[in-house]
Amino acid sequence: MSIDHVISAVGSADAEKIKTALSALAQTSTATTTLVIDGVTIDVPASVGDAVVALLTYLAGGDSVALGAVAELLTTSQAAEILGVSDTYVRKLADAGKLPIELRGTHRRFRLDDVMAYREQFPKRS
Repeated sequence: MSIDHVISAVGSADAEKIKTALSALAQTSTATTTLVIDGVTIDVPASVGDAVVALLTYLAGGDSVALGAVAELLTTSQAAEILGVSDTYVRKLADAGKLPIELRGTHRRFRLDDVMAYREQFPKRS
């Protein structure tokens, strides 16, 4: 996984504007999301809208965000980076059956969905 873009945290005034807009979004639920960026309207799947909301939530909370593309099948190192643990620990999780793997020859590969589901089992520490 490579980081393509880093977005710095926003100032408190901008964070408050984002929080206000996000609270209005919490009242809606649709199959698609309409984004308007610089006057251009884009209809996207709800999952893309959820990603944009997550990005805005981090920024409104004072966090910086790094964006990068992630393949559907991850190497041990990529899975470890997403989980915030060592490669060795990821191998132990796989060997214990706690994190499903797919073998490509002798190499372990991890489905992105499986890694994200494992990560969601544990609350984020501040």
